[in-house]
Amino acid sequence: MGRRTIRVAAALLLLGAAPVIQSETTEDALRVLLAASSLPIPPASSCYGLVRGVARPTLGDFLATPLAGLNQGTNRVTGGCDRDRCRVLITHSAGEEDLFSYEYRFRTARGRLVPASLTCISTP
Repeated sequence: MGRRTIRVAAALLLLGAAPVIQSETTEDALRVLLAASSLPIPPASSCYGLVRGVARPTLGDFLATPLAGLNQGTNRVTGGCDRDRCRVLITHSAGEEDLFSYEYRFRTARGRLVPASLTCISTP
């Protein structure tokens, strides 16, 4: 993921803009996911987990974990949207060994993530 993509996503978050999905690219799905980073995660959600020092974790808190781990090795952010169903997969490997992956699946309505549809799958 390039610096331009990160800057665009950060600008969208700061402006509170709702990205409109116009194509089926990773960048489009990632924009929707990042725009929902302030979404609180309820304890019953598959996305819920403990974040040290954070009383009420948000989606952004859980996105920070895999994004911060993308150092050295081979890192990939892939995904896309098919109509209103999106997915973003963040993976990190070293040589032949997969170190971790985080997958976020969600639906959208009017260009925004539908909170009840968010599903998270991670592997160590």
